[in-house]
This record gives sequence, C-alpha cells and structure tokens, in this order.
Amino acid sequence: MKIQKTLNTTKEEIESKKFNIFIGISLGNKWFTKENLREYLNWALEHTKDKVLFWVGDKIQAINYNVRNKNHSKYNNNNNRALKNGLKIKEMLKELIFELPKEKQNKIKILRWEEYEKFDAFDKKYTPIIYNEFETNPKFLFEILQLIKQLRTDRKFSDEEYLELSKYLLEEFVGSYSGINYELNYYGMYLYPKESLLHHFIEKLQQGKMFPELNKKLSKEKVALAIVN
Repeated sequence: MKIQKTLNTTKEEIESKKFNIFIGISLGNKWFTKENLREYLNWALEHTKDKVLFWVGDKIQAINYNVRNKNHSKYNNNNNRALKNGLKIKEMLKELIFELPKEKQNKIKILRWEEYEKFDAFDKKYTPIIYNEFETNPKFLFEILQLIKQLRTDRKFSDEEYLELSKYLLEEFVGSYSGINYELNYYGMYLYPKESLLHHFIEKLQQGKMFPELNKKLSKEKVALAIVN
C-alpha cells in the first residue's frame, strides 16, 4: 500500500501521524474485499495519530437500491437490504479487528450510518445546510447533478432518478468535507482507494474557489484526503 495522491495535506504530514484516520466504505465498491481492508487497516494503524475509524455507508446505499431496483418486487424493502449488507460489513471488520493485539483493537471504531447521523456533530449541524443549498441554489444543484451523471455511467437515468441519486452525495458530503467528530475524537484524514470527482469538487469548495458563501457556512475543519492503494 502506497500513497498515490494527497488533497489538503502532504505525505510528510501523514508520515508524522498528524491525523486520526477514517476509512470510508461504500457498499457498492467491490474494491473493499476482506484482504484489501486488512491491508488498509494495518496501513492506517501505522500512520494514524491515535485512532482509526471505519465509516460504513450502509443506510445510504438504499438510495442506489431504490433507483436501480425499483421495478423488482424482491427489492421493495431496500432499506432493510442496505442495513443487512452493512451488518455483514461490520461482522467482517470485527473479524479483522480480532486478529490484532488487544492494544491495537482498542484504537479502532466501526461507525455505521445510523450511528453517524445520531452522534456526529458535524453531520447534525451541516448536512441540513447542504440540503438547503441543493434546494435553493440552482448553480449548486447543477454542479451536484453533473457530478452524479459523471459518477453513474453504467446506464442512463431519468432526470428524477438523477435527483434521487444525488442524495447519496449530499449525505456523504459533510463527512468528506469536514471529517468525523465521534466520541470526543476528531478524525481528520479520509483514506480511500481511488480519486473521486466529489473529492475534487469538495477541495475547490474548501479553498473557496467555488461557492464561497457556502464555504463560510460550513465547518472551519477541513478534511485531508489520502488516496492509498
């Protein structure tokens, strides 16, 4: 595992263990196998300041299921399907954690989406602001729709479906922008295997190059990102 690219930080800062690290897990991303996650966890433990957190995007995966499988009766309860898949991820992560010595186990947390919504201070305060911007600022709406159209290229969707799929980006926006504040620990570096257009959009917003008025409304905490694979 090597650092391929950084945003909002440097390799030197990462090597100096400046940040607590969080690992975002997208249920639809097939890269997140047990072997890859084991390597990611070991890398994170070697480079983190104190703690490592797994951020599991399970509940929000129902947004994708709702759009992609809406005509299939067996997928009517897509929220339950997403939560069940999230539980499988959690169990796999627990197996990886239990492989480690106790002192390392104590440094690791698993945060599923429902817990994130309940306990993360940034999400509670700033996600409503992001939704309001989406609903009231046509330029921001346009940029988010352009992002989702570039990210979802396996088939065409209707305008209504693109609007629905955009909610996935809105839900993960604040964590990707500000980091995660959970159980009195701030996780300020995001570890991910591949660059995303969303990451670059957020970087421009963090720097005030886009939507400077929105930038002023959001947290002063700006997440660092490391692309590692």
